[in-house]
Amino acid sequence: MDDNLNKKNVLFNDNDKANDTLEDNSQNGKLIKEKDKVPFWKKLAYAAGGPVDILGIWVLVSIAYQVFNMELKLPPTYVAIILMTLRLWDGMLDPIMGWISDNTRTKWGRRRPYIFIGAVMAGLTYPLIWWFPTDLSQVQIMFWVIGFGIIFYTFFTIWAVPYQSLLMEMTPDYNERTRVTEFRSYFQTVTGFVNGWIWWLSMLPIFFILKDGQEVPSPLNGMRYISIIIGVVIIIFGILPALFVKERYYESEVVQNQGKINLFTGLKESFSNKPFMILSLLTVFFLMGQAVYDGYGRYVGTYYVLGGDWQEGAKFAGYGTIIYTIFSLLFIPFFRWLSERIGKKNVLMIAIGLALFSYATTWWTFNPKHPYWMLINTVFIGAGYAGLWLMLPSMQGDVVDHDELHTGERREGSFAAIYSWVLKLSFMVGFLISGPLLEMTGFKAEYGNNQPEGVYTNMRSGFLVLPVLALGIAMFLLKFYPITAQKAKEIRMELEKRRGEV
Repeated sequence: MDDNLNKKNVLFNDNDKANDTLEDNSQNGKLIKEKDKVPFWKKLAYAAGGPVDILGIWVLVSIAYQVFNMELKLPPTYVAIILMTLRLWDGMLDPIMGWISDNTRTKWGRRRPYIFIGAVMAGLTYPLIWWFPTDLSQVQIMFWVIGFGIIFYTFFTIWAVPYQSLLMEMTPDYNERTRVTEFRSYFQTVTGFVNGWIWWLSMLPIFFILKDGQEVPSPLNGMRYISIIIGVVIIIFGILPALFVKERYYESEVVQNQGKINLFTGLKESFSNKPFMILSLLTVFFLMGQAVYDGYGRYVGTYYVLGGDWQEGAKFAGYGTIIYTIFSLLFIPFFRWLSERIGKKNVLMIAIGLALFSYATTWWTFNPKHPYWMLINTVFIGAGYAGLWLMLPSMQGDVVDHDELHTGERREGSFAAIYSWVLKLSFMVGFLISGPLLEMTGFKAEYGNNQPEGVYTNMRSGFLVLPVLALGIAMFLLKFYPITAQKAKEIRMELEKRRGEV
């Protein structure tokens, strides 16, 4: 297969004039073949699973420090250990689940049975994370959350990896993949809006607890009941892709005649795929920067800018979420439209640039005299993240085509699993850095707004430097990503010549 590539010498010529732009009318979104289009209702059914992805991962990340550090006074390092351990466990399971899914053969397909079972069990086990006895010691709380978190994330992985794989199997068209991702992005953005208000919701008067004769806010008590609602949503929305979305590639000869894929051979082949490795490394640095930015941001904003006022911090998190959601929803269709004209790689470069600008201005916008200036950053974050989370999943489908050209196998599960593992590894490293670094700044939650001299300067410095450095590296790596729209078209033509259309 590689010899055939070398003879043709058309796929990855670094001097290709079509390097980063759309140059062929057949790749214009207006000319997507009818048979390559995914029906509206199927896009909708697949997109309905998007909230499960957000709720399963981001709610715990968003509220962990507020519950476990600010309210329960667990050291930041304990919180980092919780988040890091759960990401590590989840990440370790991903390649195994991808391998299982790729090798599964049932009358319902490779993905759908796992999506159905995983959604039901994940929804049932999610609330267990939050319902620990309040008289446990700090160490016991940490182990409770880790233990039940492992149970939940085992079932979540059974759902998530096949769900992510399904995205790559719905259409072979370069631009239609982005349109499917666009639908999912809308669902995820709206769910992200709710997630942004989780801290505020958890402190509503209905969740107040009695302490020292007074009713006081308790994010923990709020999360106990909110987690039950989240569990129900995970079940209802999580099973819809299994019920209504068919796997396009499953009945093709390339899958039906495909032998069992060896786990370790598959991993080796995946990590030798140049476009995939570039996307993965780019994602590592982007998400490391995001994890540090988010982790430091809630502390710099709440304590340095807002004087340690939890209620104000929760409200500003909510205001930021409104702005983030508005600009994300505005830019999702714009970036989808733009990608059909200048290519996915260029759109991703613009998106990273917007996020980088937001990170680089925090020293001036996070200002106690002008607290609302913090919301300026959210404008650029909302726009930038819209492009990032629209392009990255769509580009994975192109990578799978590239892999099939070289290996003759369709391994959507393996690539979805490894990429998911990369996501979690990135967050794990970000959390591992954030907790100890926060302690190294001298910050202690029990001091409230009366932190020792120099603490806020240390926090603001880390908040600025680390995310900017991480995104700068991500932008540099993107320059070497080789799959443009024209090259994706050439790969598809070669595949269809070899094994026919699907």
